[in-house]
Amino acid sequence: MIWWIIFSGIFVGLTSGIPLGPAGAYCIKKSLINKKYGGYLTGFGAATADGLFALVAAFGITAISKFLIAHQFSINSVGGLFLIGVGLKEFGSRISLNNGIENGKKDFFSGFTIALASPFVIFSFLALYAILGLAKISGDYSLSLLLATSTLFGAFLGISILNWIVIKYRNKIEQKTINQINKVIGLIIFGTGAYLLMKGLFL
Repeated sequence: MIWWIIFSGIFVGLTSGIPLGPAGAYCIKKSLINKKYGGYLTGFGAATADGLFALVAAFGITAISKFLIAHQFSINSVGGLFLIGVGLKEFGSRISLNNGIENGKKDFFSGFTIALASPFVIFSFLALYAILGLAKISGDYSLSLLLATSTLFGAFLGISILNWIVIKYRNKIEQKTINQINKVIGLIIFGTGAYLLMKGLFL
């Protein structure tokens, strides 16, 4: 049972860390800039937010899901507005491959806040935990903590794989392409925010 919980947590975390959502897109931007740890610190911030989502989901799958469903309007609207603002800012900004300034706290916090503003992650965690038969551990603090920790590890692993790929090939990317990628990243974040806002207002 314990190994199944660990495996399931890592798998669920990977489903959050590998796909190119708003947090993953922002991590790619940080890795495109000529920084040593920027993308990883941003990714760890995003994974930490996913870990908090996983902790909430693991400790009360049924009760928490009812609360979140009841407050979807507020959660989606606030998160959507925040991501729209970040997306517009990123779309209009320019980045340079030669920018090597490190700011670990800022990188971590930016990844954390963007991931925290993406509440659909916790709904996917709730669904996947239930599909994998993990609802029965709700109420068992030690197993729930193990599940949340495994999910955190999986999320950071997924983000790290993305960062490693970008860092490996970024020297082959021209500045013009970097600016185009940055606009795409802005559109991904903006589009996610617009979707959440529309969902909060009309669904």
